[in-house]
Amino acid sequence: MSFPTLSSFGRSFKVNGFTDVGEQALVEDEGLSIPASLNITAVVRPQFQSVSTTGAPTTKTAAITADQVLLIGGRFGTNSGVFIEYDGTFANVQIMNSFDFGSFRAGVNIFNTGFGETAGLELSSVHGQHGGLLNGKNLSAENTLASAGGNTGGVAFWAANDWAMASVSLITDGIALDGATSNSLKLAPSFRVFLQPEIAGWETGFGGGVTSGRTGNNATVQAVGAALGLIGPAPLPAALPATWQAEMKKWFLDFQAHGELGDTQVGVYADFASAKKSSAAAGTGNKVNLFNMTPGDLEGWHFRGNVKPMHNVIFGAGYGEMKNKDNLAALFTGSKTRQWQIGAEYEVYQNFVISLIYNNTKVTPNVGLGSTTTKTTLLDIEALI
Repeated sequence: MSFPTLSSFGRSFKVNGFTDVGEQALVEDEGLSIPASLNITAVVRPQFQSVSTTGAPTTKTAAITADQVLLIGGRFGTNSGVFIEYDGTFANVQIMNSFDFGSFRAGVNIFNTGFGETAGLELSSVHGQHGGLLNGKNLSAENTLASAGGNTGGVAFWAANDWAMASVSLITDGIALDGATSNSLKLAPSFRVFLQPEIAGWETGFGGGVTSGRTGNNATVQAVGAALGLIGPAPLPAALPATWQAEMKKWFLDFQAHGELGDTQVGVYADFASAKKSSAAAGTGNKVNLFNMTPGDLEGWHFRGNVKPMHNVIFGAGYGEMKNKDNLAALFTGSKTRQWQIGAEYEVYQNFVISLIYNNTKVTPNVGLGSTTTKTTLLDIEALI
């Protein structure tokens, strides 16, 4: 379809730990096997956006340097590779290690990224690192229920072949991995399975994941709370209660299919995700779920599709709902969020695309005031150098 959607070759390249080099020259010696050239891409991404929200004036913004990053990737050893998205602070880091066991490969990957708890090895294009076509991952329930601090980090142990992959990760919120937060090194277990058979000529993928366990300690809660602006200068409290404990509880299902109808390429994506409420926020306990820091359970589903009738034009559309089941008229009032999105992308070159995306998001509280609608029109220009 289009970058960053993964094809079958892209999935294989990732499972091999970014170590494939083709005809690229290597520098080799005893205990050394690295490319003679550094693989690096500069992303230049101007954006022009108009946002209109019920009861507020329309805002129009231009960001000539939006999401301007360096992508660095490739082999740094016979069985090891790396992916870095560098925005001046190392926004996303994945260290890949892949070993051949004949009929399958297995590895250990270390990561701290904004691509979600499955980023240790994710082969789906529904969410995370590869769900960005036409802002597609905005229409992903799994992607919406991200860890509170934005990044998720940890270590993943995985095994994969051409038709399936499974991983067990130990994770925490990435804010607690800054080297300064005393997070006790306690990591929550996260499990992921993804099957990718070919059915009637279509490349399909379906699976799910579950994360459930304690992570970090009260220092982790404080670090995340500070990042979210929940603690700080007056009138905010200087600290969250010392009895609060951090946990990560969430599960999801996802599905995708890539194929052709006549001469038209088609991609279909869907997921469902659910995150347990934070009992501390509800005043009924001391647990803070870093996937959902509100006093109401969160769950939702999203569906979207892309069609590519010509080699350089893509159209996309999708719809989704997310519900917060809190019915208390408290700080976090429960609500239902419905959104739909349409968009088109034109590939000037394979590495230079222009996208126009319209998103309509309506939030309806369970109690209290009426609904609020936000309409966003985004012109996104992306060049990969």
